[in-house]
Amino acid sequence: MSKGTKKGRTERRKHPRKSAKSARSRSASTSPEAPHSLTDLERCYACEKALQTQDRALFVEEDVGRVFCSEDCITTFFQPEIERLEKEYFRLRPKDDLSPDEREQFAHLRWVTLQEPDEVWESRSLTGDRRYTLISEFKPAEKAVWCVCTCLFLRGEPSFLYLAFPTKSASLVNHFRKGERMEWVKPGEESGASSQAAGGGEGATAATDGLARDWTESETLRAEIHSTRHPDDIPTEEFPLYEHLLEKALEEPDELWVLESKDEGEPDTYHFIRRFDASEVEDAPEDEPIWYVIVAQEAEEEEQLEVLEHFPTRKLDMVERFRRGRQEIEGADETAPSKMVH
Repeated sequence: MSKGTKKGRTERRKHPRKSAKSARSRSASTSPEAPHSLTDLERCYACEKALQTQDRALFVEEDVGRVFCSEDCITTFFQPEIERLEKEYFRLRPKDDLSPDEREQFAHLRWVTLQEPDEVWESRSLTGDRRYTLISEFKPAEKAVWCVCTCLFLRGEPSFLYLAFPTKSASLVNHFRKGERMEWVKPGEESGASSQAAGGGEGATAATDGLARDWTESETLRAEIHSTRHPDDIPTEEFPLYEHLLEKALEEPDELWVLESKDEGEPDTYHFIRRFDASEVEDAPEDEPIWYVIVAQEAEEEEQLEVLEHFPTRKLDMVERFRRGRQEIEGADETAPSKMVH
């Protein structure tokens, strides 16, 4: 579920690598075993590879119980339905809907919607799947913008994302309100949150969601940040209003923290933090500072970092979460290393 992930790169001097970095493996093939024991007769639904008892299998739903051997096979199998839904979306999207730049600006809203939707609609597909449409409404600049996500669920959580889009069209949103509206129960809050799990008996809560458990680094981080934000912090739909602070926070951070990887060959993580007074931020409340936090990681290219996430916050305790590791820069008067965003 990586559509819309916005990343950037920055070049800077840093300490030598401990070793040559291997390619990161975050595919679903490393996920936990299937929720039931495989038999010698079961095969991957996409490539028909025979799955032995000792093999790990991937699931994205439990109604049909399809088994897959890899994330690529999952995508291949569902690709025709993804294309059908995309054609439906493009056919119905009004000409005066959000522009491409606006859609990119609001792309991050999908992660908020997948975590805490305002509405959840359940319908049955012709193939027997329970398909879920998650909808949330936001009001950046006092104008309504919705985000719609169509996906499968596994054990009460989104597992495979077919389609996600922001829109200002109420009629387009209404078209995707299909089936029966469900009450949303955040996973883990109640024992019934995993009512989708097959069997429901002992051991039914084991993690089996290959895709949901194996989001990319930036997707996982983004979901964690949004789920732990204060309700009265800067609304996520207003994040684009603060993106002009990104470059200054990256070029001249007040603080730079380095989290060294504990795994040989894995990349280190960097936390850039800069405090902005209210006078430096347009339309900010008087005497209320804003911090801008950037999380980056060593990239494949030599002497470069890859931005995983960046966000503004008014909450000091949120900033404290990122003051971890070894501090390389301390104080606004210190000169930051040479960096260039591109």
